Amino acid sequence: MASRVGTRPTGSDGTDFEHRERVAGHYQTSVANKPRLRYLIYLHLLLVILMFIRLLPFLLPLLNMEAPAFLRDLGLPQAWLWEYAWLTSVLPSIFGLLALGRNRVFLVQQYLIGTVIFGLLPVFCGAAVMSGDLLDYWSTRETKNMFLGFPVVLLWNMFLVIALQTHVIGLILAWSLSKAWQPAKKKKKAS
Repeated sequence: MASRVGTRPTGSDGTDFEHRERVAGHYQTSVANKPRLRYLIYLHLLLVILMFIRLLPFLLPLLNMEAPAFLRDLGLPQAWLWEYAWLTSVLPSIFGLLALGRNRVFLVQQYLIGTVIFGLLPVFCGAAVMSGDLLDYWSTRETKNMFLGFPVVLLWNMFLVIALQTHVIGLILAWSLSKAWQPAKKKKKAS
């Protein structure tokens, strides 16, 4: 056995490490990408909580409840349909978290599909809906909707950029984990 300190086995100069076993690539991919995807899903859940708080004054009247006074006093603009649709992207995130525990390929595939449908699609719809307001603000630097001294159109576009980055990077990591976790396909014998 070669070691860096101490005596070497006879007949070895210490450079005979090429023959040793290495960790398979799919295990390295899994170990590297699982924590990254977990952090991205936690970031997404934080964004979902923020969106839920934003939509709470509009959701509570549907349940015949009154919104708290501090939420009504904020003067939030009316909610868009894409915001409600994006809020459902919490379900694929839960699938993603459950998939990470035991390397479940099916659940990570559900995360991939759900993130595209419930995450990316509403983000693109929100960007399309807000593009006119953003262009108006860009050219005039004036807006009628302000929130805590900031233009609402800029705040929503920052949210959309963060959500887009979170979803795209999460999809890339989930795709690589899906490929790493799938069982190896047996090669056909050439007869």
